[in-house]
Order: sequence, then structure tokens, then C-alpha cells
Amino acid sequence: MSLFYFKTIDNDGTVPGDLPFEFADLFAAVEEAKHVLAEMALDGLPQWPGGSLGIEVQNSDRSPIVRLRLELKVDYIRSP
Repeated sequence: MSLFYFKTIDNDGTVPGDLPFEFADLFAAVEEAKHVLAEMALDGLPQWPGGSLGIEVQNSDRSPIVRLRLELKVDYIRSP
């Protein structure tokens, strides 16, 4: 088991992960980060095109090792 921290980036800003979470390995931590990111999206998608929600998975030394990001992209196909 290893300790990981989740730093979150959402519409309100960046929140460093204060509490460590214990997972069997990095892959388990990333799976949990995916679930957390989906829950963040339920609270509200990014507020502007190009905006994003994200989670940075950090190791026990708080060094970033994986970043997950959900981006809002708007493409206009034709002019109205």
C-alpha cells in the first residue's frame, strides 16, 4: 500500500490535497482520481470554453506523478 495526495483544480481555484489516501498502487489511485473528477463534473462543468477541471495525483513526497483533466471545448461548425 502507498500513500497518494489529490490536488484538485476546479471553477473555484486550486485546492492542495491535505489528507493522504492509501491505495494498493498508482493504478488504483488513478482509478479513484477518475471517480473524483466525475463527481467534480456533477457539481458543474468548466465555466468557459478552454476551462478545465483537474486532479493532480501526487506521491507521498507530494511530487506530481499523474494529471487528469476534463476540458470544456466548444467548436462552432457554422456561423449562426
